[in-house]
Order: sequence, then structure tokens, then C-alpha cells
Amino acid sequence: MLTREAQLSVYQAYQQTMDFLNRKSRSLLRPEFALHSSMYVFTTENLQGYIRKLDVKNKSVLTVTASGDHFLNLALEGASRVDNFDCNKNTYFMTELKIAALSALSYSEFLEFFTDCERRDKTDMGIVATQKKVGDNPHYFDYKTYLKIRPYLEEDVSLYWDFLYEEFEFRGKEMEKAGLFFGGDKEAAIRTNNYLASEKNYEVLKEKIEDVDRNYYFLDILKIHELPHTYDVVLLSNIYDYLVDSWSGKITEEEFNQYVASKMPSILKEGAKVAAAYQYHYKTRNAFYHPSLKNLFRGKYTLEEKESLDRFGFRKILVPSVIREYQETGGKDCLYVYESGKVR
Repeated sequence: MLTREAQLSVYQAYQQTMDFLNRKSRSLLRPEFALHSSMYVFTTENLQGYIRKLDVKNKSVLTVTASGDHFLNLALEGASRVDNFDCNKNTYFMTELKIAALSALSYSEFLEFFTDCERRDKTDMGIVATQKKVGDNPHYFDYKTYLKIRPYLEEDVSLYWDFLYEEFEFRGKEMEKAGLFFGGDKEAAIRTNNYLASEKNYEVLKEKIEDVDRNYYFLDILKIHELPHTYDVVLLSNIYDYLVDSWSGKITEEEFNQYVASKMPSILKEGAKVAAAYQYHYKTRNAFYHPSLKNLFRGKYTLEEKESLDRFGFRKILVPSVIREYQETGGKDCLYVYESGKVR
């Protein structure tokens, strides 16, 4: 039974989430990351393309929480401990919902509940490429399915989702329309996640996940060097893009490089690997995807310029792009991996 203080904490989390959603000043261009802001339902990285290459079996891993997919894929690959960090506490509620769903739902039921359509097809509108849903899913975050998951949730997590379902009159799809989370299509979810690549993998994860020690920290990435544990592998997702963004970035590229090389070693075991940055559309300067849009307009970049992280000396892992139209033309994403002593 949750203490009154714990119940109040969950209610405040719900209230702060609703305050965020009701703000009229939210950006329409990029997600905003706050203590209680929007969530991703699925990864936007090709985790299936690189997780196995990091050799996480029986290893201690620190990862961004995000949609929870990093944790689920790491658990499938046999990580012994996974510490999850994020500045957005709502990612904890989404991750725990997915973990509980593993116990409550079959493979097909899981996909039915968490994916908002079959796939997304590209549509050209002038110079801007958009995507349209194909096979819209009416059962997305369906309340009846949630009730099947609910008994497997920790009390604080079930209370948080109870508040939200009541707020949105028990209509799960209304949550996405309000901006509570960003949906994922079934085709992309299967293509980017090992645990969803087959029903067999899904069942294997069900067995393995109980053996993984998982923990959560709610803090900014530039504070992770203060954590009390050490790790064999660290996954930073594409946070780099937001940290050095030319409009709203906190630090420069050089400062990011120095943070990884100089401060992070305090939480790294000998021979540890840091997946320092995930770059979408590698060697492609598409102004509508690249964060440094204004620099492109100023002529600072050329279409042929190498990605800025190349010069840091990180090892690169290239994987097929997560975007279908880029995959069809052989497009790649790039994971930059730092290894001790190899940053120039």
C-alpha cells in the first residue's frame, strides 16, 4: 500500500504532466524535455542494428530511459544490471507499463496495444516530406487492455496511469492527440527492436527480464558522472543533438567531447564503451532533419561535409536508417562509440 506521501507524489506527477500538456507555448517543431513532459512509445533508433555489437551480456549498463526500448533490448541480450537515467520522469511510467505488459499480454496483444498503425508512408508536400498512417489502430492504448496489464504494475505506476485514463475519459487514443506521447507504427517497432523481431524473442525476454537488476535516476545527462556506480557500457542515444543544437544547445561540440573523455571515466569500468551519439541519416545534410538548420542557411555547412563527430576519433557503427524511404536507398544511421584513450 502506497503511503500518503507516495500517493501525493504520483498525483503531483500527473498534475505536472497535465500542466505541461495544457501549456500553449509548447514547441511544435521539437520535443521538449522536462521533469514531466511527453514520452516516446518506441525508440527512433535502430537498436536492433547495434545493441548486439556492444557485447552487453552479463554486463552493467547505464542507458537513457526514453521509451524503455533500450532497457528491453539490453535485457534480451543478457545485461545483468541496467540503470536508466532521464530528465523526464514520465519515461519511468512508460517503461514500467511496457515491462508489466510483457507479463500480461501475448506478442500480438503487445503490438496491438502499443502501436498506433501498421506503418507510415512518405508523402511529399512541397519541399517538406511528411508521413501518413496506413492501417490506423483503433485499439491503441485501449482501456480494456490496460486493465489486463494493471495487476502487474507497481502501485505508483498504476496510480499514475489511472489518473491519466480518467482525465481522458478512458480513451487511450486521446492521450496521443493531446501530446502525452509520440506513437510508433508496428512495422518500425518490429524493425528496430530485437525483442519484437519475433514472437520467440518476445517470449525469451519474458524469461530473462526478471534476472536483470533495474534502477532509475531522474537527472540531466551532464550529471551522470556523479552516479555512485560504474558501468561496462553507457548508451546516450541522440542526446548529443539536443546538447549542441545551434538554437537551444547547452554546450559546444568540444565541451561534449571533453565531458565524455574527462568526466565520464569516473563511472566507467576498465575497457568500458560509451555509445556517445546516435546520428540519423549519416552523411546526409537534409535541412529538415539536421538540428543545425540555421547554420545550413547561413552557408556554414555544405551537403558533402562530413558529420562533425567524425573528427573526435570515435569508433563508428553504421546501421540501416530507421526511416523506410532512407532504407530503400541504402541510407545509414551512425552510432559513435567512445573507448578509453581513443579520443583525439
